[in-house]
Amino acid sequence: MKVGRFKNYIAYVVATCSLVFGGFFDYSTLYVSGTMGTPSINGQQMLQDDYNYTIGLRKIALFPYQSRSRFYKGNESSLADKAVIGAVNGWEYLFKYSQVRNRGNEFKDAEVWLKWSNDKYVVKTKYINKESRDLEFAELDLRYRKKFWFLNYTSGITFKGHPVYGHPAIEDYDGYWWELAYEYGYTDYLVPLHDLNGNDEIDNYYIWIETDPITEEGYWEMYYEEASYYWENSDSIAVAYSDSEFYEYHLPSVVAQYNQDNKIKEWQSEVYAVIGLDVLLGTTQSKFYSHIWINYFPYSYGLTDKAYKGKDKQYDVGVILGTDIGKRIGIFIEGTKTNFYNKNEYYVSTGMNWRF
Repeated sequence: MKVGRFKNYIAYVVATCSLVFGGFFDYSTLYVSGTMGTPSINGQQMLQDDYNYTIGLRKIALFPYQSRSRFYKGNESSLADKAVIGAVNGWEYLFKYSQVRNRGNEFKDAEVWLKWSNDKYVVKTKYINKESRDLEFAELDLRYRKKFWFLNYTSGITFKGHPVYGHPAIEDYDGYWWELAYEYGYTDYLVPLHDLNGNDEIDNYYIWIETDPITEEGYWEMYYEEASYYWENSDSIAVAYSDSEFYEYHLPSVVAQYNQDNKIKEWQSEVYAVIGLDVLLGTTQSKFYSHIWINYFPYSYGLTDKAYKGKDKQYDVGVILGTDIGKRIGIFIEGTKTNFYNKNEYYVSTGMNWRF
């Protein structure tokens, strides 16, 4: 037993030394930052101060059009960091963890990725947990790379793991919708709409329809008393005065809470085919630069019972463009758009610089 533990210890020491002294951490940056501020408020609403505490370790080479920051604050959002093809071959990585409070909402965000590349292959593993977006997944990306001048074409497969998306728990609920409402404290009460006989019950009976008031002629017709329901919550407060009103305005929140309470904990996984294209032109000295990347996942195969089966196509698109107009004016536009598990996210920024 002691010999086995000693061997494991030696292996751990060797692995650590190879990383530290083998160049893995060369040119990397460890950063810690914290920001606080007064939240924007509306009216008399009182909110606690916003904050963002971040710790991270990064080793990401800069593209020719980028300028190096003197300090990393942890809130940098360089879009180029999201591209699959890096500025150099070899190891690149990012480990980032943040605790945030924004307008009273507290959440934790984590982003970890590790990438190795050469002229023919790209391997990247990534873990994302954005509580602010209710998005969590891990992936392993294996691609072949072919370079044509300023174009980089990649293709391969991506393995993804995540909590259950696209299969809400309500799909497995066997009861009626009103039974689900009962489970969350709602109560319905039967209300006769046309109680002609005044017995507070819903009856069916014949009534005499008089057609001539003089001769008192007429005929008998079956009459069906109609009824509706009104609904109260767990505090005995009326919230709806018909089934249709409850179904439209209150049941969606009941379903959402049921899905959250019965969220399946086991992770699901798929394998995707992936196609990528990166286009890079320009430097900081040139008048024009562009960096465009597209990652598209056209096909997937579920590896687990409740793997994601959404019909939406998943993709990641990024654009960074900038140009000088004359000697003093520069304009830029940059943005990204992603769709993972039907959770869309985008960012766009544009502007102009005038140098005096």
